[in-house]
Amino acid sequence: MKTNVISVKNTGRGINAALAEAERFAEYQHLDRKEALRVRLLAEEMMGLIKGIVGDFYGEFWVEGEGKDVSLCLEADCKVDYDQREQFLSVSSSGKNEALRGFMGKLTGIFEYCLMSYDASIQYCGDYSDYMYDNVPSFGYERMWSLAAMRENLGTVPDSEDAREKWDELEKSIVASLADEVLVGVKSHKVRLIIKKSFA
Repeated sequence: MKTNVISVKNTGRGINAALAEAERFAEYQHLDRKEALRVRLLAEEMMGLIKGIVGDFYGEFWVEGEGKDVSLCLEADCKVDYDQREQFLSVSSSGKNEALRGFMGKLTGIFEYCLMSYDASIQYCGDYSDYMYDNVPSFGYERMWSLAAMRENLGTVPDSEDAREKWDELEKSIVASLADEVLVGVKSHKVRLIIKKSFA
């Protein structure tokens, strides 16, 4: 099943309709109350990410999946104006987007800068950009960032302050705690964020 596609904007337009579609999907797929609540929470977190994007942002949201498998999807064209974004940030005392902290903040940064360019996403997303890959044919993306890859790699690095800080960010995040996978993929001038959860 795939829900209706809802146009969303970082000003808040379409967000309530998007949340309603997530709830409709859970009901249609006969998810139980706890599962439906988790789908709603993941959708709310995704909408929170949208609100954190600087400048004018328009995207499309939908939910798809079969049975107990759920994918929440957000897609946008790569049309963010870098200069306009920097003008918005110039009014900040630090000259930075202070919202880009913690897991969801940094995920917002990855998504936001992928809307502009791959190089920008690496420059501004710091250590989280270590988990971005070029040419991922199995997923059909030209570039992709993966939460599962981050988890796997963190499990193999020596115990360090940096690794502990990243694990701490993941443990404190609703999305990182509930989702099986989070992907940010770039293909044909579009950026797609997918949050995956299987209740099977």
